[in-house]
Amino acid sequence: MNQRVDPDDLAALLKSVRERENGAFEKLLDLYRPLLVSTVASFGEMGGVMMQEATIALYHAALAYREDRGTTFGLFAKICVTNALTSAVRREKRSEGPLDEGSGEGPGTDPEGVLIYAETVKDFFRLSTELLSPFELKTVTLRVDGYSNREIAEILRKSEKSVANALGRAVKKIRLRLPDSFSC
Repeated sequence: MNQRVDPDDLAALLKSVRERENGAFEKLLDLYRPLLVSTVASFGEMGGVMMQEATIALYHAALAYREDRGTTFGLFAKICVTNALTSAVRREKRSEGPLDEGSGEGPGTDPEGVLIYAETVKDFFRLSTELLSPFELKTVTLRVDGYSNREIAEILRKSEKSVANALGRAVKKIRLRLPDSFSC
């Protein structure tokens, strides 16, 4: 996401989404559309079904996000969208037909699924804060928010090499501890 959003404005927008105010989610979707498009494209597909999955994941992220967890909404949304798309691809591989021939039911369509989703996200953030150093967490958060390594280096007053190394360590730590069954 190349646009910079004032944290107070974003918090108010997320509150509006949670309160189901008219047009609030559309505004959020407009802000995070570049994130959705790039994430869907990273899966090698730009089909409408994958964009729908990404949009639904963004909506669930907006509902589940909590500022007191020590991360930005951008990071949270990126993780949720990526995990939702990964799950969709896995479902497609297990099923006999293409993705859009499925039942349309996902983990967020029933109350139990919503609770499981919220617990999984909570576990991920607990794990991230336990595993990552403060510098690694800040670096990952800024990167997911759309900052380049150079911009992160300037913000944190570190070298680009330090930023790249921190990102590499963070990804490695998370991948080693993240269970295969984790989905957001």
